[in-house]
Amino acid sequence: MYLFILSNMKKYIISAILVAMLGQLSIAQDYRIGIKLGPTLSLSRTSTDGNSTSIERDGSAVKFLIGAFVDLPFKENYHFHTGINFASKTTRVSVTDASVLAGRPVSERYDHEYLQIPLLLKLYTNEVVLDTRAFFNFGVVPELRLNTDNESNAVELVREFRSFDLSGNFGGGLEHSIGVNTRVYASLNYYLGFLNQVKTQNALYDDFQIKSNLFSLELGIKF
Repeated sequence: MYLFILSNMKKYIISAILVAMLGQLSIAQDYRIGIKLGPTLSLSRTSTDGNSTSIERDGSAVKFLIGAFVDLPFKENYHFHTGINFASKTTRVSVTDASVLAGRPVSERYDHEYLQIPLLLKLYTNEVVLDTRAFFNFGVVPELRLNTDNESNAVELVREFRSFDLSGNFGGGLEHSIGVNTRVYASLNYYLGFLNQVKTQNALYDDFQIKSNLFSLELGIKF
Protein backbone atom coordinates (compact mmCIF):
# COMPACT_ATOMS: atom_id res chain seq x y z
CA MET A 1 0.00 0.00 0.00
CA TYR A 2 2.84 2.38 0.90
CA LEU A 3 4.63 1.69 -2.40
CA PHE A 4 1.38 2.29 -4.31
CA ILE A 5 0.83 5.66 -2.60
CA LEU A 6 4.47 6.66 -3.11
CA SER A 7 4.31 5.73 -6.80
CA ASN A 8 1.18 7.84 -7.29
CA MET A 9 2.73 10.78 -5.43
CA LYS A 10 5.72 10.69 -7.76
CA LYS A 11 3.42 10.72 -10.79
CA TYR A 12 1.46 13.70 -9.42
CA ILE A 13 4.61 15.65 -8.64
CA ILE A 14 6.08 15.04 -12.09
CA SER A 15 2.77 15.95 -13.76
CA ALA A 16 2.52 19.19 -11.76
CA ILE A 17 6.06 20.17 -12.73
CA LEU A 18 5.39 19.49 -16.40
CA VAL A 19 2.19 21.57 -16.30
CA ALA A 20 4.07 24.44 -14.64
CA MET A 21 6.82 24.26 -17.26
CA LEU A 22 4.30 24.30 -20.12
CA GLY A 23 2.59 27.29 -18.52
CA GLN A 24 5.87 29.16 -18.44
CA LEU A 25 6.52 28.29 -22.09
CA SER A 26 3.18 29.73 -23.12
CA ILE A 27 4.10 33.19 -21.81
CA ALA A 28 7.86 33.23 -22.29
CA GLN A 29 9.54 35.12 -25.13
CA ASP A 30 12.43 33.65 -27.12
CA TYR A 31 12.67 30.49 -25.02
CA ARG A 32 14.99 27.65 -26.05
CA ILE A 33 14.44 23.93 -25.62
CA GLY A 34 17.12 21.28 -25.88
CA ILE A 35 18.63 18.00 -24.83
CA LYS A 36 21.79 17.15 -22.95
CA LEU A 37 23.82 14.10 -21.99
CA GLY A 38 27.20 13.21 -20.65
CA PRO A 39 29.32 11.16 -18.28
CA THR A 40 29.31 11.73 -14.53
CA LEU A 41 31.52 10.82 -11.60
CA SER A 42 29.46 9.65 -8.62
CA LEU A 43 30.81 9.41 -5.06
CA SER A 44 29.61 9.77 -1.49
CA ARG A 45 30.31 11.83 1.63
CA THR A 46 30.05 9.89 4.88
CA SER A 47 29.92 10.61 8.61
CA THR A 48 28.80 8.95 11.83
CA ASP A 49 27.53 10.23 15.17
CA GLY A 50 28.78 7.22 17.14
CA ASN A 51 32.11 6.33 18.71
CA SER A 52 32.19 2.64 17.79
CA THR A 53 31.25 2.64 14.10
CA SER A 54 33.53 3.97 11.39
CA ILE A 55 32.22 4.60 7.87
CA GLU A 56 34.25 5.66 4.83
CA ARG A 57 33.70 6.17 1.13
CA ASP A 58 34.82 3.04 -0.73
CA GLY A 59 35.50 4.35 -4.22
CA SER A 60 33.56 6.09 -6.95
CA ALA A 61 32.02 5.18 -10.29
CA VAL A 62 31.56 6.65 -13.75
CA LYS A 63 27.83 6.96 -14.50
CA PHE A 64 25.74 9.02 -16.92
CA LEU A 65 23.13 11.77 -17.12
CA ILE A 66 20.63 12.51 -19.88
CA GLY A 67 17.92 15.13 -19.93
CA ALA A 68 15.64 17.59 -21.69
CA PHE A 69 15.50 21.25 -20.69
CA VAL A 70 14.18 24.71 -21.42
CA ASP A 71 15.97 28.04 -21.02
CA LEU A 72 13.60 30.91 -20.21
CA PRO A 73 15.11 34.41 -20.55
CA PHE A 74 13.73 37.02 -18.16
CA LYS A 75 16.42 39.68 -18.61
CA GLU A 76 19.32 40.22 -21.00
CA ASN A 77 21.97 37.56 -20.24
CA TYR A 78 19.81 36.11 -17.43
CA HIS A 79 17.94 32.83 -17.93
CA PHE A 80 15.92 30.41 -15.82
CA HIS A 81 16.94 26.83 -16.63
CA THR A 82 14.70 23.87 -15.83
CA GLY A 83 13.76 20.47 -17.22
CA ILE A 84 14.02 16.79 -16.38
CA ASN A 85 17.20 14.72 -16.03
CA PHE A 86 17.63 11.00 -15.64
CA ALA A 87 20.79 10.44 -13.59
CA SER A 88 22.43 7.28 -12.31
CA LYS A 89 24.45 7.34 -9.09
CA THR A 90 26.38 4.98 -6.88
CA THR A 91 26.87 4.59 -3.14
CA ARG A 92 30.04 2.71 -2.19
CA VAL A 93 30.83 2.59 1.50
CA SER A 94 32.90 0.56 3.93
CA VAL A 95 31.76 0.25 7.57
CA THR A 96 33.80 -1.08 10.51
CA ASP A 97 32.64 -1.74 14.06
CA ALA A 98 34.59 -3.66 16.67
CA SER A 99 31.40 -5.25 18.02
CA VAL A 100 30.20 -6.55 14.62
CA LEU A 101 31.83 -9.44 12.72
CA ALA A 102 34.89 -9.24 14.98
CA GLY A 103 35.73 -5.81 13.61
CA ARG A 104 35.96 -6.92 9.98
CA PRO A 105 35.06 -4.14 7.50
CA VAL A 106 31.86 -4.54 5.51
CA SER A 107 31.81 -2.99 2.05
CA GLU A 108 28.65 -2.49 0.03
CA ARG A 109 27.71 -1.00 -3.31
CA TYR A 110 24.32 0.42 -4.21
CA ASP A 111 23.38 1.69 -7.66
CA HIS A 112 20.60 4.28 -7.89
CA GLU A 113 18.43 5.83 -10.58
CA TYR A 114 17.16 9.38 -9.99
CA LEU A 115 14.83 11.80 -11.72
CA GLN A 116 16.17 15.33 -11.30
CA ILE A 117 14.29 18.62 -11.71
CA PRO A 118 16.94 21.37 -12.06
CA LEU A 119 15.86 24.86 -10.98
CA LEU A 120 18.81 27.02 -11.96
CA LEU A 121 19.74 30.61 -12.64
CA LYS A 122 21.94 30.83 -15.73
CA LEU A 123 24.12 33.92 -16.26
CA TYR A 124 25.69 34.66 -19.67
CA THR A 125 28.64 36.87 -20.53
CA ASN A 126 28.98 38.83 -23.73
CA GLU A 127 30.79 37.07 -26.58
CA VAL A 128 34.26 35.92 -25.55
CA VAL A 129 35.07 34.93 -29.16
CA LEU A 130 32.94 35.08 -32.31
CA ASP A 131 29.50 33.46 -31.71
CA THR A 132 30.66 32.02 -28.37
CA ARG A 133 29.60 33.05 -24.87
CA ALA A 134 30.55 31.78 -21.43
CA PHE A 135 27.89 31.07 -18.83
CA PHE A 136 27.61 30.19 -15.16
CA ASN A 137 24.73 28.45 -13.44
CA PHE A 138 23.68 27.77 -9.87
CA GLY A 139 20.55 26.71 -8.03
CA VAL A 140 18.86 23.70 -6.47
CA VAL A 141 17.93 20.32 -7.91
CA PRO A 142 15.12 18.28 -6.29
CA GLU A 143 15.63 14.57 -6.97
CA LEU A 144 13.24 11.61 -6.87
CA ARG A 145 14.79 8.17 -6.42
CA LEU A 146 13.30 5.72 -8.91
CA ASN A 147 15.21 2.55 -8.11
CA THR A 148 18.08 1.14 -6.05
CA ASP A 149 20.00 -2.12 -6.49
CA ASN A 150 22.26 -3.63 -3.82
CA GLU A 151 25.06 -5.33 -5.73
CA SER A 152 26.84 -6.72 -2.66
CA ASN A 153 26.40 -10.05 -0.90
CA ALA A 154 27.22 -8.78 2.56
CA VAL A 155 25.45 -7.56 5.66
CA GLU A 156 22.81 -5.09 4.55
CA LEU A 157 24.07 -1.78 5.90
CA VAL A 158 21.26 0.40 4.54
CA ARG A 159 17.80 -1.11 4.91
CA GLU A 160 16.08 1.68 2.97
CA PHE A 161 17.15 4.83 1.14
CA ARG A 162 15.11 8.02 1.15
CA SER A 163 12.90 8.57 -1.89
CA PHE A 164 13.77 12.27 -2.08
CA ASP A 165 17.02 14.19 -2.21
CA LEU A 166 17.94 17.82 -2.72
CA SER A 167 21.18 18.97 -4.29
CA GLY A 168 22.85 22.29 -4.85
CA ASN A 169 24.21 22.88 -8.35
CA PHE A 170 27.22 24.94 -9.33
CA GLY A 171 28.73 24.99 -12.81
CA GLY A 172 29.59 26.77 -16.00
CA GLY A 173 30.65 26.33 -19.59
CA LEU A 174 30.75 27.67 -23.13
CA GLU A 175 27.89 28.03 -25.63
CA HIS A 176 28.44 28.39 -29.38
CA SER A 177 25.93 29.43 -32.06
CA ILE A 178 25.95 27.22 -35.16
CA GLY A 179 22.94 28.80 -36.84
CA VAL A 180 20.21 31.34 -36.36
CA ASN A 181 18.26 29.15 -33.92
CA THR A 182 20.71 26.39 -32.98
CA ARG A 183 23.33 26.45 -30.25
CA VAL A 184 25.62 23.82 -28.74
CA TYR A 185 27.33 23.91 -25.39
CA ALA A 186 29.61 22.06 -23.02
CA SER A 187 29.61 22.55 -19.26
CA LEU A 188 31.03 21.18 -16.03
CA ASN A 189 28.65 20.85 -13.08
CA TYR A 190 28.86 19.86 -9.45
CA TYR A 191 25.79 18.48 -7.66
CA LEU A 192 26.19 18.66 -3.87
CA GLY A 193 23.68 16.50 -2.00
CA PHE A 194 22.22 18.24 1.06
CA LEU A 195 20.22 15.38 2.62
CA ASN A 196 21.15 12.13 4.31
CA GLN A 197 20.29 9.36 1.84
CA VAL A 198 19.79 6.79 4.61
CA LYS A 199 16.23 6.36 5.84
CA THR A 200 16.65 3.06 7.73
CA GLN A 201 19.97 1.40 8.54
CA ASN A 202 21.24 -1.79 10.12
CA ALA A 203 20.68 -1.39 13.87
CA LEU A 204 23.95 -3.18 14.70
CA TYR A 205 25.87 -0.04 13.79
CA ASP A 206 25.91 3.48 15.22
CA ASP A 207 23.89 6.02 13.27
CA PHE A 208 25.69 7.09 10.11
CA GLN A 209 25.02 9.48 7.24
CA ILE A 210 25.61 9.18 3.51
CA LYS A 211 25.29 12.17 1.18
CA SER A 212 25.86 12.25 -2.56
CA ASN A 213 28.34 14.08 -4.74
CA LEU A 214 28.04 14.15 -8.53
CA PHE A 215 30.39 15.75 -11.04
CA SER A 216 29.13 15.91 -14.62
CA LEU A 217 30.43 16.84 -18.06
CA GLU A 218 27.28 17.87 -19.92
CA LEU A 219 27.06 18.27 -23.69
CA GLY A 220 23.91 19.82 -25.09
CA ILE A 221 22.15 21.29 -28.07
CA LYS A 222 19.22 23.73 -28.00
CA PHE A 223 16.90 25.21 -30.59
